[in-house]
Parts: sequence; C-alpha cells; structure tokens
Amino acid sequence: MKKTLAMFLVLVSVTTLAFTAQSNAAVIYAYNSVATGDSPAGSAPWATLTIQNHAANQVKFTLQANLHGLNEFIRTLWLNMDPFVSASLVPGSVDTSGGSNVTSVNVSLNGFNAISGEKFDVEVNLPNSGPGRLKGTEWVSWILQGTGLTENHFLATSYDQGLFHTMIHVQGIDGQAGSGKLTATVIPEPATILLFAAGLGVPMVSRLRRRA
Repeated sequence: MKKTLAMFLVLVSVTTLAFTAQSNAAVIYAYNSVATGDSPAGSAPWATLTIQNHAANQVKFTLQANLHGLNEFIRTLWLNMDPFVSASLVPGSVDTSGGSNVTSVNVSLNGFNAISGEKFDVEVNLPNSGPGRLKGTEWVSWILQGTGLTENHFLATSYDQGLFHTMIHVQGIDGQAGSGKLTATVIPEPATILLFAAGLGVPMVSRLRRRA
C-alpha cells in the first residue's frame, strides 16, 4: 500500500510540475560570448533575456543586466524572428526595477545591422545617458504585440543575413574599444527539464512496482 502511494505521488508531482512549467513556457537567452569589442568586467553571463507569452498576440520581454563595471550599461538589444511578424510596442508596457527605460522598439525584416555580416529583425534601444541607462543588476521589461506573435518566433537566426539569435551592445567598458557586442546561448526552459525528469520517473516507478 505504501509503495503504491509512493508511485502515485511521484507521478502526480512530476506531472503537476511539468504542466505548471508548460503554462509559463519561456525562451531564455544568456549573453555570455563577445562577438566584437571588449569583454565586460566580471564573469558571464553579463545579461539574460526572458521572452514569454503575455496574452494572445502579445509577448513580454525582460532584460536583466548582470554588469560589474561601474560605468557599464546596455545600450541596444537586437533579435531575429522566424517567421517574421510585424510587431509594435504596447503603450505603457515598460516596467523596470530601477530607473531603466526603453526609448524605442523598431521592427523590420533584416532591417538592423549589429556587426558586419549580421542583420536582425528587431532593435530595442535603451538610454545612452542619465538615470535611464540599464546598468548593474537592474532589469527592464516591455511587451510587443503582433498577429499570431508568440515567444517561439524569437528562437530564430536569419541564415541569409547572419548566424545569431540575438545580440546586445554594452557600452562604458574599461577597455581599448570601450564597448562590446555580446551574443547569447539558449537556456533550456523549465518545461523541457521537467519533462525530461518525468521520463526518468517512469523507470523509477517501474522499479518500485517490481519491488512491491
């Protein structure tokens, strides 16, 4: 009886966690590689970007800085989309942990140059001076809306125009160039991890059944 109850609890726990994670599915990028220019102070990742569905046709972005240099700040964020969707910033959607702000969001198919040979579909500009700069460990969030837009549109590289999903420009770095453009890797979402765990839970339950 106790073993049967244990098996049931394992299945319920894993299933509940997996469905919870799926409902909060997100694309997460960790900016940990320097494409050109200087490396920011401290260790990578120097920023993370979380992209998740907010409502029908709306996607929320949260850019979290992890900068250690006193004068370092994130100036620009670039993203690719696949398939491309015309999108715009939802008025009044910008939120922040401090004084950070978003000055503009521009969307155009392969419309934005980040470095030579790299073009992106979305360009997000942040303040270049004053208290609105994204620095330290501050975060800023905003919402884009477009027909059929989901977080999965941003798991993309423009293979005809470059190789990167996303890039950020960090300025104020203490180095020869004074700034750096950083690329990111995808962090597996919680749902993927938990569903993998659910797969591991099956043989665990089988072993318990054999012992019963």
